[in-house]
Amino acid sequence: MRVPFVGIDSEYAALTDSCMARLRAVIDSRTFVLGEQTRELEAAMTGITGSRHAVACSSGSDALFLALQACGIGRGDSVLVPAFSFFATAGAVERAGADPIFVDIDEETFNAGADRFASTIEKEFAVDGGLHVHRRLGSRLKGLVVVHLYGRAVGMADVAELASGHGLAVIEDAAQAIGARTDAGPVGGAGLAGCFSYYPTKNLGGAGDGGAVTTSDDELAASLRRLRAHGADGGAYEHRECGINARMGELQAAVLNAKVPHLEEWTRKRVEIAARYRSLLETAAGAGLDLPADSPEGFHVFHQFVVRLAAERRDAVQAAMAERGVDTRVFYPLPLHLQPCFARLGYSEGDLPASEAAAREVLALPIYPSLTPEAVEHVCASLRECLGA
Repeated sequence: MRVPFVGIDSEYAALTDSCMARLRAVIDSRTFVLGEQTRELEAAMTGITGSRHAVACSSGSDALFLALQACGIGRGDSVLVPAFSFFATAGAVERAGADPIFVDIDEETFNAGADRFASTIEKEFAVDGGLHVHRRLGSRLKGLVVVHLYGRAVGMADVAELASGHGLAVIEDAAQAIGARTDAGPVGGAGLAGCFSYYPTKNLGGAGDGGAVTTSDDELAASLRRLRAHGADGGAYEHRECGINARMGELQAAVLNAKVPHLEEWTRKRVEIAARYRSLLETAAGAGLDLPADSPEGFHVFHQFVVRLAAERRDAVQAAMAERGVDTRVFYPLPLHLQPCFARLGYSEGDLPASEAAAREVLALPIYPSLTPEAVEHVCASLRECLGA
């Protein structure tokens, strides 16, 4: 039996008519950028996140960059970033001209919460004139990025309290967690800004790149709308800020709007499949397999279902699963603090051990709404066989 890692074919097979109707409407309108479809998507995102504003943009990576820029973060600043995440989380900080200061993760959740951020501030920063200044780099601490990795929400109440006490902007990287809830409300609505990705394989995925920033801050929203269009207000050729071209196309928004009504049901199916995985793999826990638990403080939308294996076995198990027709992935094989492009920051192997261990041990199993019970059983039987369980 062949089990692919992603299953977007079935999504489009079921939505062909609604997608095509919306695409034809865009073509007939001759409005291809920042039109009715984009406004509809933005309205949907305010409903999903509980934010007052949503600003659609060209990608999740640009969403992070725009949020940092709108928060006034740039040269001479530093931003706390979990070391175990997709590259864009830290890449956006670097693009903004600031220093990403890496934070180790919790071993069980793969996330960095308030306790991890607090310990990094204490270790890496000194207080100088009321400002937190990085001991080695000299940059001023200006913000932190919370990553809801794999779809599991970070507890945001404590993060907000910590940030308020230090005067920090809180940006949520919710690229993998649309529809998840924190103890402070939906992801994307708990921080100053929430950043989303509509990459095709996301829980709400488009037909290409796309993203959005959500916020309840009116001034920040106005700045975000300018920054995504080169810093100009409306169609005027007067630029109050130096932004970038990060607008979302109407065709992309149209496809996403056709999918939005199905997101809640797709999320429910992901949660059910995750529960089925845990049930069928429970007996393998004694054979060196660690299973992800649901989130007690929030709601896990299971963008990925990630297990842990002994580092010396992970790659061999992945190869053996492929021989049995099961496609698996490693997210992510190298933590951010050890990426070559961040060598200037001075990190070394061993500095952030939980992130480094996760990179050696994680393995993501297929999970998507159309994954059949038979496919789940085949994945689990194959994994148990590979582990000798």
